[in-house]
Amino acid sequence: MKYLIYLIFISNILFSGEMQKIYLLEDDTSRHYLIYVPDTYDKAIKTNIVFGFHGYGGTASGFESEVSGGFNKLADKYNFIAVYPESTYFYDKENTLVTTFNDIIRQTSNDEISNNCLADNKRIIYPKFPNCDRGRCGWAPCVDDTKFIKKLIDNLKIEFNVKDVYLIGNSTGGMFVNSYVCKYPKSVKAAISINGLPRYGFSCVPDEPVNFISYASLKDKTIPPIGKISYDGLFYETQSEFIENWKNAFNCKNQKKSLFKHYEEFEEKTFFECDENIKIMSILNLNSDHMWPEAGYDQESKTSSYTNFGTCVSDIQNDLNTAKCYRTNDRWGSEYILRKLFSLNDLN
Repeated sequence: MKYLIYLIFISNILFSGEMQKIYLLEDDTSRHYLIYVPDTYDKAIKTNIVFGFHGYGGTASGFESEVSGGFNKLADKYNFIAVYPESTYFYDKENTLVTTFNDIIRQTSNDEISNNCLADNKRIIYPKFPNCDRGRCGWAPCVDDTKFIKKLIDNLKIEFNVKDVYLIGNSTGGMFVNSYVCKYPKSVKAAISINGLPRYGFSCVPDEPVNFISYASLKDKTIPPIGKISYDGLFYETQSEFIENWKNAFNCKNQKKSLFKHYEEFEEKTFFECDENIKIMSILNLNSDHMWPEAGYDQESKTSSYTNFGTCVSDIQNDLNTAKCYRTNDRWGSEYILRKLFSLNDLN
């Protein structure tokens, strides 16, 4: 019955040209996602689907509007279907909305997770999801989000004429994207993690090759790419260790390094001639903190700084008790990310 309801909802949005909210039941839990189908969609033509995953405290509509600056406009420009899953969530003692995806996919223990942060008097202690004990340093839910997204991809492939599936994750959403491709690499064409390096000791590499980009920011204090301890006392893999594991796992024989400058400067490394001709790429923003590319750049001062984007909702998610999104200006970095993701198929 739950899939019948799901398919009826989907059938109503095929040619809507407006973002819709779709509810479904997963493991007896009500979940929802947002989907945008451009007016140009033609079921006779194979079309890409691009998923966008929000970070800790963010929302699906906050990702679309504030983080990415209106990602649906890029769906129109490049003719793809955009999907924004919402994580499970709850409200803490201060009635603050707490959201995030579960990034841990392998078997672990509370003791192992409890070793992933500083002592309690030296770190920020995050609220725990109800009925979910993930150890002293745990902050993610216990649900299997990889299973939820795999089912969602499978159902969308039934309803739409899908060419390829791409994943983009921001912050903890990027951590989840890495975990997802480790578990279901053949279900996606390529994925990119934005400022979402794995927790230390929980990095993974898929059993089968898949195109992947790790984007990090040199001055990031939240998920630092060059040091293991974050400002809040959690431990993370470095970007160099992470990329080294991927390129070695897939026997990449060649690499290309370049510097790219818009307002901020980016160090790009592409590893190619890998197994099954996939590409692995690392992008290091040399100027920014824990930010979407150039979202924190001020043109007057010509400096980049941290600004909290995406912990908000647009009208489509007004049932969530949190701030309303209001910063919807275009983000140059959104198209930069998207073009890099699509280009992995074309690099030599």
